[in-house]
Amino acid sequence: MDKKIVMPGEELATVEEFECGENTYSDDEFVYSDSIGKAEFDSENYEVKVTKPKNVLAFTSGTQVIGIVSAVRKNYAFINIREAFEGKEKRVFSKSSATLLISSVSSDYIKDLNEMFKKGDIVKAEIDSIETYRVTIKTNKPELGVVKAFCSNCRAGMQLSQDKLMCTNCGSVENRKLSTEYSLK
Repeated sequence: MDKKIVMPGEELATVEEFECGENTYSDDEFVYSDSIGKAEFDSENYEVKVTKPKNVLAFTSGTQVIGIVSAVRKNYAFINIREAFEGKEKRVFSKSSATLLISSVSSDYIKDLNEMFKKGDIVKAEIDSIETYRVTIKTNKPELGVVKAFCSNCRAGMQLSQDKLMCTNCGSVENRKLSTEYSLK
């Protein structure tokens, strides 16, 4: 029996090769996984099944994530998700990027998201909604926001001093939507 780790919706085989087993489904052409787990291909009985690990939990609305800002526009930013957790439990995520809308950043008025986030910043956020083609996140709580910022000019880590970020390398002073958990104080 061959085994490999699969995600929900992942194509496993054609219906001519293998029949559906536990935690799988077909569309009369292909067999797909309906769960996160290990796909087991039984070549003797021509059946594929997916065995779910007991401790794997997918992320849901409210799950906290750590990510890196990959792009910032006036009204939204793209974040590449690197880690997901709920309390101390790690969560598994199938989508590796999320969108942060300007309306979900803070309860204060923000004119331009470029003032709050820069490409390369490390951000702690919370999942707001999960849709078929998009995950949205929010940073509208004090503990959410930038946890590590990098200078726009020289890319050095920025020190927090009196609610402003200062680059110790080139002296640049910048603003961000900071988390109370900012790492370089």
